[in-house]
Amino acid sequence: MSYDFYYWFIMSAAFIITNGLGVGLMLKTQKLLLSTLVSFIVNLAIFVVASIWWASLFEGFARMFGLFGFGVAFVNIEVLLFFGLFIMKKKSTPPV
Repeated sequence: MSYDFYYWFIMSAAFIITNGLGVGLMLKTQKLLLSTLVSFIVNLAIFVVASIWWASLFEGFARMFGLFGFGVAFVNIEVLLFFGLFIMKKKSTPPV
């Protein structure tokens, strides 16, 4: 298997794990802050470990390109998850 496969697998796994955990917590607890913080910490842990691994493998442009990609994926996952959780929270509260 190539490093490209591992790279995309890490991004996909981070998306699935983070969103699954965040949505699951939101459905169970209905607490936006808790769901957001727990999913943020899990996502951060995944991408910090992945970034350290990637930086140890490559030098120069390949290293910077890979780390930039991990950074973009981290931010995208968090933004998409937050808006999804926010919509879930908004729909779960009864209108006054």
